[in-house]
Amino acid sequence: MLFLPFPRMALRKLLNSQAASPYGRLPPLHITFLNVADTPRVVAWAFDGSSASPTCTKNNKTAIISDGESLAKVVLFEAVAGRVEEGQAYYMRGHTLMGTAPPFTINVGTGTQFFRGGQIHCPAELVARAEALLHPASPLIALHQCREQQGLMSVEGVIVEMSAVMKMALRKEATPLRKLLLQQDQSNLKVSLWREAAVESLIVGETVRLTHMKLQNNEYGIQVNSTHYTKIERQQASQHLIIVGVLTEGGATSSSGPQEATYEVLLEGGETLHISKALWEPSYDEALQEGPLKAKATVKGKNITAISAL
Repeated sequence: MLFLPFPRMALRKLLNSQAASPYGRLPPLHITFLNVADTPRVVAWAFDGSSASPTCTKNNKTAIISDGESLAKVVLFEAVAGRVEEGQAYYMRGHTLMGTAPPFTINVGTGTQFFRGGQIHCPAELVARAEALLHPASPLIALHQCREQQGLMSVEGVIVEMSAVMKMALRKEATPLRKLLLQQDQSNLKVSLWREAAVESLIVGETVRLTHMKLQNNEYGIQVNSTHYTKIERQQASQHLIIVGVLTEGGATSSSGPQEATYEVLLEGGETLHISKALWEPSYDEALQEGPLKAKATVKGKNITAISAL
């Protein structure tokens, strides 16, 4: 019996050629998985007043594949993410294309098969491009220069205004959204944080760096939106706080090492922070009796690490 080899298709040709029929079966694609990264995605949220929490998370992965000449990014949903390994080459069969015109996107579904195949050599330049495609650059841009920036960017500033977490309909999904106003020197910038970024614990007066933001310019003005790459990095910097109350009973304790009692302080804007009993001097209690305590503090996350009264 004579077996004829199945037709092979280069990755670039597959993504950029108009298919003869959208219903035709694509030939197997010989590719290698250059990079694979965990990219969990929350698919359901529970909303409670001004807060939101995830109720269902899919452990998806994002991969960069190559045929040795070009690259493509594919999403591996939880059901298929365990079928492949980074650095391994496969003949991929049963994949489909998404999109109405080139360049298309490869869709990997539960019916997609991965047959281990011969290794594919990829030049160093292609490997470097794969890393950049999976982890794109996000240069730090001053707020007053944001409107001139193309592509992803990082911005940094003090949170001077912050909304509650709102429930928004995004592609028919209930999605968390929080709006911020960042200030840097004399410049302000509107920020929209979506999904996981929206439920991060933040406080007014905190200095943050937001990575991988995308510029939006519409009838409401200039703003930046978070993307699924966005990370919130807290900058440990001095802040001016107005403390209106302190909770000294039932405070948190350290989860490792010798337990250290901590107090919880209430800020003028309604947010709370933790401070160790050692840092909260008796004099602060006395000052608080006279009215709101104005202080200069170093805050990391939700913890005050240094404080002095103004």
